[in-house]
Amino acid sequence: MSPAEIESKLIDWMINFVEQPHPGLGNWPPCPYARQARINHQIKIVHSDHDRLIATVEQHLPDLQEKEVVVVCFDHTKISSQELENIIKEHNQQVLMNRNYVILEDHPDVQEFVNGVQMNFGHCGLLIVQKLDKLTQASEQLKSRGYYDTWSQSELDLVVTWRNP
Repeated sequence: MSPAEIESKLIDWMINFVEQPHPGLGNWPPCPYARQARINHQIKIVHSDHDRLIATVEQHLPDLQEKEVVVVCFDHTKISSQELENIIKEHNQQVLMNRNYVILEDHPDVQEFVNGVQMNFGHCGLLIVQKLDKLTQASEQLKSRGYYDTWSQSELDLVVTWRNP
């Protein structure tokens, strides 16, 4: 798939899934902040080779001074889900979180469910890069409004609690 096709599919997925209320999520959209970020041009989408993922993330960290999110798209067939998880976990813990950044990864070979709702993009791998303090603040606001009420503890641990030591 070409970068333009991936971006088109990603935006379509955001509009038709990520931004839409879902009954399995207590009628919350998978990401309540996605629509506003998208329509306000606060999401930067970039592409990377599988062997340059960390370099691509580092290259685009300055973009988070003006954008809310950098999404790095990559060919997931070139890197195993376990290898990706290990690389991202190490870089988050050893480097990024100390600098107030965090990467959330999405590899199509690891299906992620919240209360029975599949959350993956599925067409390629994604690294979602954000400022840690902003993500934590947004997460706390959502928690106070009941967003996580339908989530199991293991789902919370996988998505939320690991980044709030």
